[in-house]
Amino acid sequence: MVFRGRPSKACERCRERRLLCDQQRPNCSSCIRMGVACTGYRDTTTLRISDQTDFVRSKAMARINIAQTRQYIAPTKIRHLPQDLQILGRDMFFTYYVSDFSRTWDFLLQYLDSPGTPEHITLGIEAVSLAFLSNQVSSQTAKDLGRRKYCEALRKINIALQDPKTAMATSTFEGALLLDLFEKIVKSPSDINTSRHAHVEGALALVKLRGVETFKEGSEMRALMGLSLNVTVCSLSTGRAIDDVVRQIREHAAQFVDTDYPKWKLSGLMLEVTDLAAETRKGTMSSEERVRKSVEIDQKLAAVALNASPAWTYERKFISGHHNLQNIVPDGFPIYDVYPNRMITQMWNVLRLTRILLCEEIVESCVTSSDPDSDQQSDRAKLTIVDMIQEICASVPQMTNCEFAAKHKLPSGSTGSQHTHTMPHVLDVYILIFTLYVVAWCRNCPATAYEWTVKQLHNIADHFGIKEAAAILDILRKQELEDRVDPWVAFNVYESVMMWKRTPEQLQLPKWLASTSETAL
Repeated sequence: MVFRGRPSKACERCRERRLLCDQQRPNCSSCIRMGVACTGYRDTTTLRISDQTDFVRSKAMARINIAQTRQYIAPTKIRHLPQDLQILGRDMFFTYYVSDFSRTWDFLLQYLDSPGTPEHITLGIEAVSLAFLSNQVSSQTAKDLGRRKYCEALRKINIALQDPKTAMATSTFEGALLLDLFEKIVKSPSDINTSRHAHVEGALALVKLRGVETFKEGSEMRALMGLSLNVTVCSLSTGRAIDDVVRQIREHAAQFVDTDYPKWKLSGLMLEVTDLAAETRKGTMSSEERVRKSVEIDQKLAAVALNASPAWTYERKFISGHHNLQNIVPDGFPIYDVYPNRMITQMWNVLRLTRILLCEEIVESCVTSSDPDSDQQSDRAKLTIVDMIQEICASVPQMTNCEFAAKHKLPSGSTGSQHTHTMPHVLDVYILIFTLYVVAWCRNCPATAYEWTVKQLHNIADHFGIKEAAAILDILRKQELEDRVDPWVAFNVYESVMMWKRTPEQLQLPKWLASTSETAL
């Protein structure tokens, strides 16, 4: 949303004809001369606010195209490489992430080309944009520059925190979110067990200081809900119970959202899952208690799935006789599903993988349970696991199978196995990685589904060039020799934002950018 200035006082006829309106009462002189009724004059205290999302996207894409042209017109621009990297990274970040992948970050649109932007926000955006660009083309130059910007932003936000007034400002909270995003982007897969959540905790502290009730509907509220999700994931990966302020955030947000929407219900149940995981890690619950609580939450998730339509409707496709059927779907399961968009696909799969994790806990706890019904509970859980795995597998071909179900996602004119992928297509594939890890991690996964899932992860790593898939495969290989890694700990690998390695040619960026690219980290 962008402030467009105060409206003109002129009457409607004068505004349409771009005439100077003398604003006489009761009718202006121009209308009197023409013998027409004067509509009167507007209230000048009204603000003009317009949605600039499409404009921002087209503007950023135009900049990228201009940068491509400049490499042919003025190759000597290389001496200004850091500045060019900054512009490219910023435009790519706003185009592909802020305006496409995550609405949580649309609060940044107000800072696009705004001269009044606080310095720590400007530096934070620059740091995140450079880190984002670095991970697209493995540019060490962009990464190093991004780290310097990050350090400067950190210094500026620490100064802001010294003043009670600026500490409570919205921009300070937003700055903390940007610092956390930078940490996620630059995080290496080797940091799986050393993930830091300092900026998430810092942003949460600022929310407590400011008061949840002060956050307003719109982009500010979406940023707050994004933090709530971040805190939930951090709690799951560290084994801690949910902070009370997260529930306060939900209570406040309930005034502005549709609480009957499946996504809202699912996010609420994830808080229960998080608290159960924290209790389980303490080791104070009996087997019977773990089974009972897991079954209760699983039944609630099943109810969300049952009542999800029409908000989460998708189309089921049956296939048979295809010459390469085993590569499209797991053996014995000749179907795939087509979802309206990436978000709905992801929400369904989050629900399914959560049910898998709960049912795995049920099966494991039933082994030591003295409940006479434990065998039946275990059998039901195993059936649910297989059902959820089949549903997850059915969601994959629409994204990954470029020769069949995902062929429509390829750029026009693509032929054969040699083709490129658009950034939105890669994003579609990216959201599948963690879900596929949970399928392969599951002890009760059928062998055919496990083999097919591993092949899909290899395809995502090799064909789409997404390095998180390779990192997840590495974790799975280690688990064959060592103990299994908790899925929410493994999520720290996947949690980083769009860290796949892409070449400048794949992204259609200037060729000179290739000179700044290093081997993938």
